[in-house]
Amino acid sequence: MPTYLRIRGYRVYFWTNESDEPIHFHICKGNPSHDDTKVWITKDRTMVVAHNKGHIPKTDMARIMIVMADNIEDYIAFWNDTLEDLRFYEK
Repeated sequence: MPTYLRIRGYRVYFWTNESDEPIHFHICKGNPSHDDTKVWITKDRTMVVAHNKGHIPKTDMARIMIVMADNIEDYIAFWNDTLEDLRFYEK
């Protein structure tokens, strides 16, 4: 479970056993679980919230999304370096 960053007590990460899915990230506070918030990344570098099962408050989610948008190319490279399989989510 590679962690990309930590921001305001939240962890942004992905599971390595999800390489069959398009690029995405999970967000959690505390220990990661399979019910954490999930965000897809599209080819045009936009982000789509798949679900917010982690119940992240809107203000915290907005801050995290801004940071991820500012670092999206670095995150994509991090994913690809780790999994060597880069497919984007299609809306």
